[in-house]
Amino acid sequence: MTLHLPWLRDADPANRARYGGKGASLAALVRASFDVPDGFIIPVDVARQLQGAPAEWPPALRRELLARLAALVPDYEPVAVRSSAPDEDGAAASFAGQHETVLGVRGGDAFLDAVARCLASAHSESARAYRQAAGAAAEAQMAVVVQRMVPAVAAGVAFSIDPVTGSRDHVVVEAVRGLGDALVSGQAEGQRFVVHRDSLAILERPADAPVLSDDQVTAIVRAALRAEDLFGGPQDIEFALDDRGKLWLLQSRPITTAAATAPKPDGLGGWYNEFDTPTSDADLWTSANVQEILPGLLTPLTITTFNQTVPRAYTEDYHELGLLARDENPVFMGCFYNRAFLNMEATRLVASRVLGFREGALEQQYLGGPIEDGWRTPLPRFTTWRRRLLTAPRMLRLMATLDKQADRAERAVLDAEQKVRAVDPYALSSAELQRYRERILDFAARISRVHLRVTGVAGAGYDNVLALVRPVLGDEAEGRVPTLFTGLPGVESARISLDLWELSRVAIETGIAGRLREPGFDPRDPALPAPWQQRFTAFIERHGHRGLHEMEVAAKTWRWDPAPVVNMVASYLDIDPGHAPPAVLARQEAERLALTREIDARLGFARRRLFRWLLPRAQGWVALRERTKSILVRAARLGDWHLAAIQARLLDLGVIREPDDIFFLSHEELSNVLANGLRVDLSARVLARRREYERNRHVILPERFRGRPVPLPPAEAGHAGDVLKGTPVSPGRVTGRARVILDPQVDGPLQPGEILVAPVTDAGWTPLFALAAGLVVDMGSALSHGSTVAREYGLPAVVNVRQGTTRIRTGDLIAIDGIAGTVTILEEPPAA
Repeated sequence: MTLHLPWLRDADPANRARYGGKGASLAALVRASFDVPDGFIIPVDVARQLQGAPAEWPPALRRELLARLAALVPDYEPVAVRSSAPDEDGAAASFAGQHETVLGVRGGDAFLDAVARCLASAHSESARAYRQAAGAAAEAQMAVVVQRMVPAVAAGVAFSIDPVTGSRDHVVVEAVRGLGDALVSGQAEGQRFVVHRDSLAILERPADAPVLSDDQVTAIVRAALRAEDLFGGPQDIEFALDDRGKLWLLQSRPITTAAATAPKPDGLGGWYNEFDTPTSDADLWTSANVQEILPGLLTPLTITTFNQTVPRAYTEDYHELGLLARDENPVFMGCFYNRAFLNMEATRLVASRVLGFREGALEQQYLGGPIEDGWRTPLPRFTTWRRRLLTAPRMLRLMATLDKQADRAERAVLDAEQKVRAVDPYALSSAELQRYRERILDFAARISRVHLRVTGVAGAGYDNVLALVRPVLGDEAEGRVPTLFTGLPGVESARISLDLWELSRVAIETGIAGRLREPGFDPRDPALPAPWQQRFTAFIERHGHRGLHEMEVAAKTWRWDPAPVVNMVASYLDIDPGHAPPAVLARQEAERLALTREIDARLGFARRRLFRWLLPRAQGWVALRERTKSILVRAARLGDWHLAAIQARLLDLGVIREPDDIFFLSHEELSNVLANGLRVDLSARVLARRREYERNRHVILPERFRGRPVPLPPAEAGHAGDVLKGTPVSPGRVTGRARVILDPQVDGPLQPGEILVAPVTDAGWTPLFALAAGLVVDMGSALSHGSTVAREYGLPAVVNVRQGTTRIRTGDLIAIDGIAGTVTILEEPPAA
């Protein structure tokens, strides 16, 4: 690639200033896997050098232009030369018809003349007048796009909404035979097709000899709607169908009459969302780690509530520890397209100020490897070392008191829960309900500080054990060290499965096992046997704050919806006792002790002493991390006890129409309504946010990125022989059929012996581990929830695979190597 004249596939869609509106939108379409004719761009900075006639241009640049043309069309097939001004094809003004386009250009001289015509059109009287009326920059700038011509048998335009009425129910297609330039320029009248955007039913078509078949119309409509999703607002696309019937997109631009009501495009092929985090390329975002706490799509109430608590939890704690100066307030967590991300640059800044910091260990823990672009924010050497030395005593005290801090936090949370449960929320005024909300949020922020401290220390402990034993384990260190952290006593997530197993035994002993699978079974029915009632009540009291997506306020935990618990207990009924959680944990403990003895025997004297001191502490910190996560979740879910009363209050005030509408209010809106008892109808905002939420549901984002994320096209399914690489977190090798589960309440069921393939796991997934033969997870690290539980169950596991749920299909025969960190697709699903 030459930086002077980039191919469309290499151009940055965000750089409209360099590539112009047309060039940037075409680059975005290419990245989104639309079929766009091959081409290249003459950027604005290069075009500035092309003054006057081609003979007056710099000879070297003229030769480069001709060389690029020859690379595009070696046999000098016809090309289209198209103007691309930075301020055209935008949401405010399209500049349609104001700048030159030259079609059917053949040969070098004709090509150079066509480029000159496009550049000159920026200075025409009509373009100057249009620019002034649109409020665009007075100085004309111009890039040029050069593309292969499509041998079109039909061409035209499509509008993703009705451009005249603004109706969003209809997509309008206009087409002519041959090239579409006459239609676009208004010199010819095309055939008109009107299609219902939801049903794709053709509501209006020409009476005689339609240019397009029904299938072609449907394909064009789908392309227009895809473009609308890509750019975040109603689009006007130009298309052509070649002699083989293939659909090509030639342009996509906003329908300017509707731009004011459409989501604002971000110039990267996506769109701005109401609750997106302001960012720049200095920020490196990752979904690893944070989406274990906040997986999937988040509602506005969850996003804005965390925006209130997370900065306090991070910055106040790091200020107190001396890791940040009082005037340093980096952003640690962000949100894009209703998804949470962690800022690695902020995390790296803090971690670098702790003695023993190793760049590679942090990146391995969070990213599964080095930063791909190799660029890191420089760390001031003096400040970094000064902070390391100043904070060292505090960090040592912190490590020595973590267990006590966790004990105090747990007692505080249990005490707070008892006080909250003792209050009748329906008897409180709106202002009193708001004061309770504020106190709960402040309390949860303080508790989260304990979890953040434990997480940091646990990660450091694990990484130091890995570094210590690497000389004796060699290349297998990363895959075998997880065994040192398995079969540990008192791991909270393993406790869930043990208690579920005990519940299943009680169900068998009391004769109600068969009823668990009956529709509508109520586990709290007072007529059920007393031993079941006692054990089930104890389970809910201990684990009722857990569940699928347990930190999303809209998600119901097991206390409020125990049906998932019943289903999990039922799935344990048929497990052989030899594969039950108690037996598996005993085997894992034996494997851990055996590997500990092996490493101890192979280490030298000094390393052995250090190993014996460090390992039990690191193991304790890793187990403590699971415990403090549970404590944090319980604190965050204290608001559940008041939720129904607040929903009823908002319905009475006319603020919302449905109880679940509350989750589409912001924290600030909810606080204002309750504090002041406002009667304000926010249903229009709720509706708009629900639409945005559903639109974002289908967006695929990269696992890591700088600045704003660029949405990705859907990944293609894998094929036999493909090898996916990830992070090994639980050793062993297994081969079996895959079961891809995106939501354990919807997908499945997982059959015993299948390999579970999941996007991310939290406590709601834990019971599936007892049925699985292995685990593949799109994101995660050695200390993530799924990794910890997989080790407790002895499941070979690979995480941070990134595209496992899209590349692997249910029924694929796959092989997991939990030491090498690979997942191999051996065989595609058998034909139905």
